[in-house]
Amino acid sequence: MTVRRLAVLLALALAVVSGCGVGGDDTPGPRKVVDERGLRTDLAPLTKRFPRIGEPESAQWQSGTLGDARTAPGPSTHWIDGVVELAPQMASRLRLDAGPPAGALPDLAPDVADLVPGGRLAPVGGIGQGDGYEGWTSQAWLVEGTDTLVISALDD
Repeated sequence: MTVRRLAVLLALALAVVSGCGVGGDDTPGPRKVVDERGLRTDLAPLTKRFPRIGEPESAQWQSGTLGDARTAPGPSTHWIDGVVELAPQMASRLRLDAGPPAGALPDLAPDVADLVPGGRLAPVGGIGQGDGYEGWTSQAWLVEGTDTLVISALDD
């Protein structure tokens, strides 16, 4: 095989790999593509999927799929990221199950990440999936000193 032919094959392989939608914009893994609804404030989709949040006072959240138009067609992985203002009594209940606060912000959609108030985040396990949403894997954190819950979930 000639050097020129090898160089062409390597360039082609690099072009294919770089178009797979993993990482290209300094993010680890596929990027979060926000659906056409943008930033949302309706509560029902969150309370159905995450019953342990009770009846929150308010929420701002986004959802969408992972990847972009360059990825191969097939089943999509859906995600939800949100900042939820819990009722004080619900926040107190979740605080009982929270781990020690840490400083790291989870990998959230940029508009949602901008809504997270300053402060360390204490992980809360098992906010749970509601009836019909068993495929969702969720993580949640309480913002120290507030009744604010940060949620990041994926539909496996």
